[in-house]
Amino acid sequence: MKWKRVTGLVALVSCVGLVAAACGSDSGGGSDLKDQRLVFVNFGGQSLEAAKLGWLEPFSKETGVQFAQDSPTDSAKIKAMVESGKTTWDVVHNDIASGGSQCGTLYEKRPADFDMSEVMEEYVTDDCGVPITRQAVALLYNKEIFGDDPPTSTTDFMDTAKFPGKRLVFNYPVGSAEPLLMADGAAPDEIFPIDWDRVTGIFDRLGSDLEPKDSLAQMSETVESGDYAMCLCYVGRFASASDSAQEKIGLVWDKTYLAWDAAYAVKGSQAPEAQMEFLQFLATNDGQKGFSKYLAYSPTTTEGLKEDDVSELFRGYLPDFNEDKITDTYVLDPGYWTKNIDQAMEAWTEATAG
Repeated sequence: MKWKRVTGLVALVSCVGLVAAACGSDSGGGSDLKDQRLVFVNFGGQSLEAAKLGWLEPFSKETGVQFAQDSPTDSAKIKAMVESGKTTWDVVHNDIASGGSQCGTLYEKRPADFDMSEVMEEYVTDDCGVPITRQAVALLYNKEIFGDDPPTSTTDFMDTAKFPGKRLVFNYPVGSAEPLLMADGAAPDEIFPIDWDRVTGIFDRLGSDLEPKDSLAQMSETVESGDYAMCLCYVGRFASASDSAQEKIGLVWDKTYLAWDAAYAVKGSQAPEAQMEFLQFLATNDGQKGFSKYLAYSPTTTEGLKEDDVSELFRGYLPDFNEDKITDTYVLDPGYWTKNIDQAMEAWTEATAG
């Protein structure tokens, strides 16, 4: 069949438990999907709630597909599911290195007539995923710790003498190795291929002052608690922090790392039609932008974000509205990561082992 665009989904709705049947919808040509159920997985925390409100509930309302959610995304778990023939996760939000490297093996390829015309071409880097979010990693710092002498450059992350205290980084090579090298003074054209000896040296120099966190939710919780000095963080998550946490967060944009993720259809799904229809929904301007109302990440679609699409608070955490503050942009290299993710995982484990 030709995959249909699911339209008219700008309005956000709330269905208890995401059970669309309770909302009484049979519009959008989705009656053939109303008995199907999908499990959607991402990295957890605020992003799981944003996905529920911005993507899952609108799609449920229109089609009748029911959703459950789980987190965090775990490539080893996905591999075990597919190889055992017992797939329980249907659509996963994953980084493009892990997703692209397993395209056709753990993840279904997009059908030939799948419509990607509303997704920006530069973000389409494999034959399986639908790019869904663009995010930035930049330097966050604790205003209460540094007072009138805060860090003013991303390279201050490495200066523990002038700026003492705990540093945070996500415990995953993609999107962490690049910002660490960025903070160490590497120029944008010096990042790839990753110099793993230099990454290891950064961990050695910072020692116990650098703490990798195993989940983005853990990073958010640590920042909100105030138990940190600096963080190379996915900044969009902190637009949703509590008011008290907001007052403590300072943000330095001078060097900013930009990346994107994608949604992938796990092989062996019991609801393959709903699975692919949901990906088609995520490949549209209207389908994607609901997420940005709940978490300050940008869509990957051609319309982008306008000021009235997000709150004033969110605009402060989105690179789209802070380009005048960014002097150096570091961009994800999907080709490098897709080819080298296995070796990178080994090198990262060695670097973080201390």
